[in-house]
Amino acid sequence: METGGALIVESLEAPTAAIGVWVRVGSAWEPEGQAGITHLLEHLLLRRCGSRTPEEIAELIDALGGQVDAFTTREVCAVTAHVPQELRKEALELVLDAVFDPRLEPGELEVDKGVVAAEFDVVQDSPAEVAAEKALAACWGRHPLARPILGYRETVAALGVEALRAFHRGCFGRDRALVVAVGPWEEAELAARWDRIPLAGRAQGVLPPPSFLPALVREERPGLEQVYVHLVFPGLPSADPELPALGVLDQLLGAGNASRLFRQLRDRLGLVYDVGSAVFATQWAGVLEVSFSAPASRAARAWGAVLEVLQDVASGGITPREVSIAKQALASGVVLGSMGPDALMEAHAGEFLSRGRRFSRKEVEAEIRQVELEQVQALAARVLRLELLAGAVCGPPGQLGIPGELEAKVA
Repeated sequence: METGGALIVESLEAPTAAIGVWVRVGSAWEPEGQAGITHLLEHLLLRRCGSRTPEEIAELIDALGGQVDAFTTREVCAVTAHVPQELRKEALELVLDAVFDPRLEPGELEVDKGVVAAEFDVVQDSPAEVAAEKALAACWGRHPLARPILGYRETVAALGVEALRAFHRGCFGRDRALVVAVGPWEEAELAARWDRIPLAGRAQGVLPPPSFLPALVREERPGLEQVYVHLVFPGLPSADPELPALGVLDQLLGAGNASRLFRQLRDRLGLVYDVGSAVFATQWAGVLEVSFSAPASRAARAWGAVLEVLQDVASGGITPREVSIAKQALASGVVLGSMGPDALMEAHAGEFLSRGRRFSRKEVEAEIRQVELEQVQALAARVLRLELLAGAVCGPPGQLGIPGELEAKVA
């Protein structure tokens, strides 16, 4: 088997079966002059593939139960299906044809350009999404990881069908693919089908990790009533052994109902409706995200409350009970997140793409249990430093509420 390509089969008796293909060709791998090409191509994968017409594919997806999906991230482009087990072979052929044998037609490309143009509008109309995109651009600058997955309007509009065909030939192949099948599959049959998949036309390059820039950008929009804030701190790459500890820190900081940010800003002070934190990790780098939105009249108070929580957590204020609750929440999430063929398929894919191994619930739970209070405290002190804070703010003119101590960061 070629380096970078893998087939994972977990055979189990179940009324449903899951099959998915992940190709290491997300937006971060794109040349800047073709930013957005992977996402545009993804739109076409399930339009016409193999010998199937668009009408036949639409009818087949409905017959399979409608659980066929295609998506693009910064690291991968994927097509997955979750179907009744008796229809698994039809799903397998559809997914493999979509990823490795799409038929790209100029007229259909123009139709999907219109769909993608509408997606650009949806993102632009969402201040929260704008802030999230601009936060990555603030901390990672012009690194490919900071580019939007959709790319740029002008770049996407200029892409032609020959460019997409060449991109597909060069990047979509067995040597860059992960195939995961969970359910009543015959591994020998899948292996034979896997061997017939062609290799990618060119070798994958090397992407250096980004540098982290502590900058804060703002966008003022007339007509908004709320201030939308998306902050980022330096995180960890997806294979880092400290990632379970970062997950515990995230859970107690803002990912759960018992978290500091949720309890303080929403339950106690009633300043916000949305507040939370999240871990975003790629193979090159990651960030710990903190986001909230608040009415403009309460923005300054919300900012102050968030910074107070961050400083308390960073200064060692984490308690043993908080760590215990966070670890239990994460362990429960591992169990629930691996129930059923579709969830188990996603778990295998995530574990292999980030850490190069099959998913094992016992191993992941053990790693969570091994996280200690002192480890989380040390990580918080290292990561949640205000001098490292970066991010973006979107809100009404003159009412962003940015604290004075952060003004020096504003670009």
